Amino acid sequence: MVAFRPIERSTTHHVTSVDVARRAGVSQSTVSLVFSGKGPGRVSEATQERVRRCARELGYRPNVAAQALRLGHSRAVALLVPDVTNPFFSRVLRGAQRAAQEAGYTVALVDTANDRRWEEQSFEALRAGPVDGYLLFEVSAPEALGPDQQVVLMEAEAPGRPSVRFDAEGGAAAAFAHLIELGHHRIGHLAAAFDAPTFHLREAARVRVLSEAGLDPDTLPRALTPITIDDARDAAFGLLDQRPTAVLCDDDIIAAGLYLAARERRLRIPRDLSVIGFDDMDFARVLEPPLTTVALDAELLGATAFELFEAQVSGRRKRATTILPAELVVRGSTAAPRA
Repeated sequence: MVAFRPIERSTTHHVTSVDVARRAGVSQSTVSLVFSGKGPGRVSEATQERVRRCARELGYRPNVAAQALRLGHSRAVALLVPDVTNPFFSRVLRGAQRAAQEAGYTVALVDTANDRRWEEQSFEALRAGPVDGYLLFEVSAPEALGPDQQVVLMEAEAPGRPSVRFDAEGGAAAAFAHLIELGHHRIGHLAAAFDAPTFHLREAARVRVLSEAGLDPDTLPRALTPITIDDARDAAFGLLDQRPTAVLCDDDIIAAGLYLAARERRLRIPRDLSVIGFDDMDFARVLEPPLTTVALDAELLGATAFELFEAQVSGRRKRATTILPAELVVRGSTAAPRA
């Protein structure tokens, strides 16, 4: 006779808001207020932080679908970026996600591929109801998104919209000043062929710092390139023909393309050519030599953008424009020019 063993039931306990309330020493309704975004003004900041900390310790995740049905909104926000293949945007997404999870939100990533028509189609799809607001990186909000829509701009500004950006002008000024202090006078610029405020600010810094140093910016090497390694390599050849002793690149990816072109021209970095990038991506430290670059904290940008969105939703007033630091990190790719 075959003996049948009873089916063992899982003893895994699903963490609920009741568990979080018990751990935090508050009521379940307080937990609901915190994770529905209705805590500010009704629950102290200290209590909100305690609830979120206890939720993290227990591994609690709000039931987003249930909240959407009950509260009439999705607890989701859309992050629109111009090029999802650029590793900088994965860090922006990570920062936005971490801040969103703290508030019980999710983040949906949308790649607009630098295509204005696709941007408009993406907005039409999102406006059908899947998200409660928008975090836009160098993407223009269409007129159809009225003032009642929750929108935060990154690396762009518009009247009536909260925004966050890096101090690109300050970062570029520090980079050009570093090259001048090293003794360079033939300073090139491998610039991004992308119409965005951050790149206009970098160009303004170039003109100002070089002019103050007694150099004529109009006579110094400058070339435009799309932000890809291969395009930057091709554009760099023409720039190197003008014999710069140092080059500032508008992106670490562009700097990587310049490294390839310099290698093919048998130019040694930094002995024959100093190079500075922008962004401080992970690979900047493993280039040979390690890349001097302007560090931008992409995760902080994403987190700050979400915090501005959450402040909008909760009715809290924040500064119209938040400016984050851009700091020069000196590594092995810059040195004094050869005598």
